Amino acid sequence: MLKLAKGQTTLLNFSSDSSRRIFVGLGWEPRQSISLKSVLRAMIGRKKTEHDLDLSCHLFGQDGTCLQVISAKAGEMVDESGYIYHSGDDVDGFGEGDDEQISVELHSLSPDITNIIFTASVGSGHRFDEIDAPEIRLVDGYTKRDLLHQNLGTASSHYIFLRIYRDGENDWGAHLIDEYSSEPILPENLKPYYQSIAV
Repeated sequence: MLKLAKGQTTLLNFSSDSSRRIFVGLGWEPRQSISLKSVLRAMIGRKKTEHDLDLSCHLFGQDGTCLQVISAKAGEMVDESGYIYHSGDDVDGFGEGDDEQISVELHSLSPDITNIIFTASVGSGHRFDEIDAPEIRLVDGYTKRDLLHQNLGTASSHYIFLRIYRDGENDWGAHLIDEYSSEPILPENLKPYYQSIAV
């Protein structure tokens, strides 16, 4: 596993016979009990009865332009090349392992893509500290080995996890951002993480 502190960067090492595929997985446990109060809140639109987390990533070019957003929303599940793809929306956390994943085949990406920033949000109106065992991880798709793993548990609903960045023509690195936000994550909110950080 990579030993990165918040804000640190490192190059990613891959097997020569791999496609340099990575994936980010987001997981959580389903809600165990639903109170009458929770049902009433759901009825008036404040919070959903189930815990629903969402995984996304933003693709940026060299000039800082946001090229595309990959998420579980219709029309956003696969990038234009087909080498970045979302596993689909999970609205309750039932099942083993990751509940949502985004896979990236780094070896095949367009040179126009220089930075990929992964984020997680709570889509059900809750906070991370109200959810059972929320976690996010970066995985080597060839070895299935965890490269980074973060538990999510603060009184926030949005989290900026990681930047994957191009280093030269064929190499890629990882930058652990590890920042929470009380506001929805928009492309302009992510600029500081790829503009001002020396790689």
